[in-house]
Amino acid sequence: MAIYRFYRGHGFINKVAILAERHGHHPEIFNVYNRVRLTLATHDAGGLTQKDFDLATAIDELLS
Repeated sequence: MAIYRFYRGHGFINKVAILAERHGHHPEIFNVYNRVRLTLATHDAGGLTQKDFDLATAIDELLS
């Protein structure tokens, strides 16, 4: 059911938002229908930093 997939995406986004707050680092989050896209970058550093890798690791743990 399409609603269920849309709902699951938002559930995942909410979990990522909690992690992002804990890490003090906030990804760009896009959600369309049943797809969620996260972009991790440290804009003021002009690219990737350790904060991005740390948050990515924490997000990966959500998916395991």
